[in-house]
Amino acid sequence: MVFKRNNSLEAGFALPVAIGMGLVMIIVAASLIGRAQSDRVITNSQRETSRALSTSEAGIIRVQSFLDRHKILATKNLNEWSSTLGKLSTSQANCRLIDLPLAKQQAEIFKNNSWIDLDRIDRNKGRYKIVDYQYREGVGKLTVSGEIDAYNTTQNSAKSTLTVEIPIGNESAKIAPPALWANIFNLNPNQKVTGQIQAAACPQLPATDLDGITGVDASNITLVGGVATGQIIADPFTPIPAPKIAPATAIPLAAITNSIVLPRLKSIDTPDANGEYHYLVDIDNATSEHSIKLKDLDTIKIDVTATQKVNLYLKGNIDLAGSQTINVNPTHPNLRIYGSAQTLKFSIKENASITAFIHAPFADAKSISSITSNPNKNITGGLWVNSWDSTTIPNEIPIIQAGDWSDFGIAKIEQPSQISPVSSWQRVSN
Repeated sequence: MVFKRNNSLEAGFALPVAIGMGLVMIIVAASLIGRAQSDRVITNSQRETSRALSTSEAGIIRVQSFLDRHKILATKNLNEWSSTLGKLSTSQANCRLIDLPLAKQQAEIFKNNSWIDLDRIDRNKGRYKIVDYQYREGVGKLTVSGEIDAYNTTQNSAKSTLTVEIPIGNESAKIAPPALWANIFNLNPNQKVTGQIQAAACPQLPATDLDGITGVDASNITLVGGVATGQIIADPFTPIPAPKIAPATAIPLAAITNSIVLPRLKSIDTPDANGEYHYLVDIDNATSEHSIKLKDLDTIKIDVTATQKVNLYLKGNIDLAGSQTINVNPTHPNLRIYGSAQTLKFSIKENASITAFIHAPFADAKSISSITSNPNKNITGGLWVNSWDSTTIPNEIPIIQAGDWSDFGIAKIEQPSQISPVSSWQRVSN
């Protein structure tokens, strides 16, 4: 028997197989295309996210550069930047080569959280904005957002936000309070200061004055073993602190015109909760208007423990001619003398010697003389006045720094000296 092939049956079987294989191939192709598209979307998303992150980092670098050029802002929160720059005079800005109008404009943009293009010509490079900047205890916490493709479609935009911490160096943390601080100086080489001399003035060019302040010379800084005991600081951004106001509980006291022991009897004078005594010192008369006028061997004796303080808030001028101050703690002065807006004159004459912090920012120190050719000391502690002029005296009036910010009763003045690299950073969810 001979069997014949049924071509029609085979053809009928092959057709579905071919169709099935075609469908499988289509499905596989579609899957591959879909995966490729998904991979491309993921890759694009990752690339854009990476670009946004890079944009945030670039923004952080630019803000750091801005703070480095305008260090006065590094210890201020973001909302204080514009007002801080607004208080600067043109002369102060020129002193530090600050383009004041441009700096104010930039600070206002930062404060308003406005977007800033990395490249004004090529917007595809992205943009950034400051979300916030807060300064706390030597660290600036900066938050910056970056954005990519924001000018095309919002669906395709990528954002990244970073928060970094920037260590801020502090000049006052490195040095003791100034021994002599004034707005105007006129010193001769015989004037010796053991400690810092500070002026609220612009540093002069080296060709003008090697020491940075007109009227001050390096010879005014005392040398010990050939080493300078301090430095000369010209800082127009840090004015002498304003006069301290006597507390309402300050004890009224007549002008000090002869020897006195403070505190007086405990039945008369009582300290505050911190063990400090506060006195509001009147003037002697309307003509001389002195709150302190001592002569010959008049003394101010401070009769307190080493940790207590006596604070004198003056209504008038200071004349320490011939005075001697007996103080129980020369390392951390117990006596603070705070001049008011009416304390316009300060004088120290003959062989006067006082251990105290004297803060009289409106006083001009002009009536200065010494009958001793080489006195051991005249002022131990610190002296902050409007002006100091000792050019007419033949002998020196030594000023020796003693005490720290807490001894002086003045809040430590925060002035940054260095903007350090970022110490830590973290991404913030958008």
